Amino acid sequence: MTSPSTLDAVAKQQTRLRPTLDQVYIIAALMLIALRPLLTPIPPHDFWWHMATGRVILETGTIPQNDLFSYTRAGEPFFNQGWLAQLLMALIHRIGGLPLIIVVQALVLALAYGLLLRLCILRTGRIRACVAILLLVTMPLSFDNWTVRPQTYVFPLFAGFLTVLTGYRLGMARRLWLLPILMALWVNMHGSFVLGLGLIGIVFAGETIKRWRGAPGPRLDVPLIVWGAATAAATLLNPRGVEVLGYVTNLIGSSQVTDLVTEWSPPTVRDINGAIFFLFLIVAALTLIYARTRPDLTDLVLFGAFLWLALGATRNIVWLGFVATPLLAVQATTLLPPPPQRRFQGVPAMNAALIGLLALLLLIGSPWVKPALLPPETGALIAKGTPVEATRALQELPQRPQRLFHAMSYGSYLIWAAPEQKVFIDPRIELYPFEQWRDYILLGQGVEVEALLAKYRIDGMMLSIEEQAPLLEYARTRADVWREVYADEETVVLVRSGG
Repeated sequence: MTSPSTLDAVAKQQTRLRPTLDQVYIIAALMLIALRPLLTPIPPHDFWWHMATGRVILETGTIPQNDLFSYTRAGEPFFNQGWLAQLLMALIHRIGGLPLIIVVQALVLALAYGLLLRLCILRTGRIRACVAILLLVTMPLSFDNWTVRPQTYVFPLFAGFLTVLTGYRLGMARRLWLLPILMALWVNMHGSFVLGLGLIGIVFAGETIKRWRGAPGPRLDVPLIVWGAATAAATLLNPRGVEVLGYVTNLIGSSQVTDLVTEWSPPTVRDINGAIFFLFLIVAALTLIYARTRPDLTDLVLFGAFLWLALGATRNIVWLGFVATPLLAVQATTLLPPPPQRRFQGVPAMNAALIGLLALLLLIGSPWVKPALLPPETGALIAKGTPVEATRALQELPQRPQRLFHAMSYGSYLIWAAPEQKVFIDPRIELYPFEQWRDYILLGQGVEVEALLAKYRIDGMMLSIEEQAPLLEYARTRADVWREVYADEETVVLVRSGG
């Protein structure tokens, strides 16, 4: 005779093997989120120098405090705030190479946006509507910030802050102790850790105002004050202590960062990402206007504060997506009819088949499989524009240039792939003075060429055909001075004749 406990176990197993349509929605959302980074090649900008720094930390056991990679700023102080993320990247690469880096990126994003989806479902109870809002509204707004770099590694931490603080707002203050732990990780991974303090401050202000206006609860919530103070103290748990706050302040106020980096410039409708942002604002405004209930005050203040940040810099749009999604989910679901008591959950076999199909797509998109099955443009792990072959050709020269001029993004890859080749400039924007960035732009555009080549004593060039065509044209007209040693459809390498 079968015991009741055995029957219960069998019933539970059968339930797991018979997925409902609601479960399909959630699983599909997470799989589609993961699929995007799996299919996106690694771009040639920030990733490589972060990897190289992580390699240094891994090999030496110390965090570099001075520039190790350039000849123009060699030995100059450099605040390496994201050291923990860099170390993780280097460890992941050592274990599984670029394929594992890409898979971890997919898992990180699935975790972050999975937490966000859970928040929306918790506050609305409408699984399918929340999935639709996340995939159709939030995802397009955020795609531009999904590249592999320390910023994306802290997305789950930001979502974790939102989760804990939302629980506090719903009467579950017992998880506030997690905030200092999350902050201790965040402050060692990315400068956006200050946003965690902002979240606590805004939630405290919003909830206090609501209680002063008659909402239930004590007018002054001591647990949030205590754990908020502990979270602020946790920002000091980094190798440089209070100096990290000065680093963030200096970075935001750096003219070369704010004036030269496109992601630090305000969004504009003249590019696709800016157009998506403003379309999102229109959708958000219409949702708030026509919703059948007034928005929660704290939600509204969070939305306003992060909208102000997003209007100031494109790179902040991703944070707006996190805080705006729960607000839009709550307000948008008021426009929907109430769900039926017994909602259609599909045919279990068909639901399982759909999940299997999505799993197959993930398998095809995995970095171990897609290079063999997909065309080179789609299956590549490294994005077009990364000077892989040009760097190899440079390394094979019997006498390499000592003072190489190159495209900025090339500098990042050179730091990783050819560490013995010191660079002119790279994406560590704040390291190089504004005057050097001005010279870099002018030289690349073929302006003041002779003077700038002499100023920096350039004896080699690795030029992007697309970005630095004027300088390349100049060098090719001076074949007696500049000898072309490598060329492909994207990159040309030249050295001084006799050098």
